[in-house]
Amino acid sequence: TIRVIGYSFNTTAALGDIPASYTYNTTKIDISNINNDFMTYDSGDIANVNSLNYNLPVTFKQKLCKLTISISVTGFTSNTISGCTGVYVKQGGNSTSWVIGSSAVAANTNNTASFNPNTNLATTIRMVPFASARTITVHFDKLTVGNIISNNADNIDITSNQSVQLKEGMSYTMKIQFKRSPGINVPAGSINLSNPKKACTNDDKQKLSKLVFADGNLKSTGASNNYVWTTNKEYGYYYQWKKDYNGNNIDPCARLNPTTYGSDWRLPTRNEFERLGRCNNVQKVSNGVNGIWFLNATTGIFLPLGGWRNYTPGTTADDWPGTFGQYFTDESINTTDCYRLDISPGEGKTDVNSTLKRMAYTVRCVKGPKL
Repeated sequence: TIRVIGYSFNTTAALGDIPASYTYNTTKIDISNINNDFMTYDSGDIANVNSLNYNLPVTFKQKLCKLTISISVTGFTSNTISGCTGVYVKQGGNSTSWVIGSSAVAANTNNTASFNPNTNLATTIRMVPFASARTITVHFDKLTVGNIISNNADNIDITSNQSVQLKEGMSYTMKIQFKRSPGINVPAGSINLSNPKKACTNDDKQKLSKLVFADGNLKSTGASNNYVWTTNKEYGYYYQWKKDYNGNNIDPCARLNPTTYGSDWRLPTRNEFERLGRCNNVQKVSNGVNGIWFLNATTGIFLPLGGWRNYTPGTTADDWPGTFGQYFTDESINTTDCYRLDISPGEGKTDVNSTLKRMAYTVRCVKGPKL
């Protein structure tokens, strides 16, 4: 009676050492390279073998499973990942699911070998199967997404939203999507614009980096919570202080569609606009419409110079579009007046000063802790 056990890595370059001897039912076979396709064959007991010439049909079975980590990036100016290192799947398979015949085989049940998906957004790894269903966690040592997420994304874990049992010989795909949430957040280290007359301070940078600004100005009519914002290449519509387009007393930013943009959008505070007024170079540029960049000239906040309307809301300006920009703060002075951000590049200023509440200006919304 004989029994034949064979194993293969499916490539001659990665074959493990053949054991010097084999003792039936007790020998442990070490796997030298678990990253390759490991396959096994077990003939079981073969009785009455009376010749040295014996035809033995051999069929190898895969013992590992394949897991493809697919990464996608959407919604960023640059839909890329970079500086991405030290990526691995935490905790391999379960050794209780890994046997050849009745003999246990050494298997890697720790974290997988790391890979760096900078250029290839789909990486396939081999893993020991799971004994039961569980979630899968992928670890990233460092990660930069769309040239925005950087140092604050060190050592993060992303876990699947469902449990799965990885079985031998099967292939699986885990999709990881990095999707830019609505709005613009500029890290303090990326804020590099400063007003020549009043410098942007380090405290300004730290405070403003905690805020998320809308991508563009409000551009909706009506009185329902389905408002949208336009791109930063348009002026948007014109609203009176703390009123929606229909004249109801409400912060117009609260009308933004929560399904699209989330909640907690509001008018900027006086302090936030004062800080923003220090963190720009007061240079008028054309970006579809005339305006000024704040915080950073490529990844920052572009506020169009939309002019204004006199005492009524509307979709177009009455005066000075392309020359001046006016944006309400949320702070009242008295029953008739409030504060605004006054952008006048021809005069070299981005100041916060008073205005009449009944004027109608373009609106840029913000969210985050009030400064």
